[in-house]
Amino acid sequence: MSERTGMDRQMSLDDVSDLDALFERRGKAAQEGLDAFEVRRAVPYGDGPGETLNIFPAGKDAPVMVFIHGGFWRSLDADLFSFLAPGFVPFGVCLVVIDYPLIPSVRLADIVASCQRAVSWVCDNIADHGGDPDRVHISGNSAGGHLVAELASRPGAERIRGGTAISGLYDLAPVVQSFQNDDLQLTADEVANYSPLLRPLDIRMPMIVTVGGDETQEFLRQTDDFADRIGVVSYHAPGTNHITVLLDALASPEDRLNRLVRAQMGLPAD
Repeated sequence: MSERTGMDRQMSLDDVSDLDALFERRGKAAQEGLDAFEVRRAVPYGDGPGETLNIFPAGKDAPVMVFIHGGFWRSLDADLFSFLAPGFVPFGVCLVVIDYPLIPSVRLADIVASCQRAVSWVCDNIADHGGDPDRVHISGNSAGGHLVAELASRPGAERIRGGTAISGLYDLAPVVQSFQNDDLQLTADEVANYSPLLRPLDIRMPMIVTVGGDETQEFLRQTDDFADRIGVVSYHAPGTNHITVLLDALASPEDRLNRLVRAQMGLPAD
């Protein structure tokens, strides 16, 4: 097996069983989240295309969770992750799910800058939606996990109280070795400058670093290496894959991952 073929499998969902059914369940759960909770959709945080966010209010002075979706920096949108609302809003958390411009219309530097603008906008404006600007946390999965690591180690991080990086990509070199780069066209400079495992890091906020226990070896490796790099112990959510680590773990109030995140936010985890 060639290196390219091997990394193709590592960077795909080929080993996830019943994938179409999972996608259907995720879409249904997202619509249920939109229907069940108050939501302010497509609120602009910048002037560029894709620079909007969805806000699920949770009352006055609520701690805030900003979620950054995955999709290998080139697909998916905030609406699809509305299924996270039941895991946070009933516990008094103002959930903010952001969109950002996607490759190929922009490059990684633009995406990171957009996410920084989103967090800055939240800190400056979330009080108008009931959120506490002094209790802003961030989380994200896959490409979003990568973006959490980027935001945690770049200017503006001082305004964030904690982060949760889920199934992130912290070393982009293997991405270049896979079919994903056919569309992404990541450059050597992007790999060097936007790989948290390959560049200097200064992360001072509390961090949860986690991954689905049933994910590919490359995602497990990168999670463990990143956790070790920043001095925390990684958590492998048992029995979950790249999709269900969100759908059945982060979004589920009974799951340990959801409880860990709520505890990081200073909320009761019972």
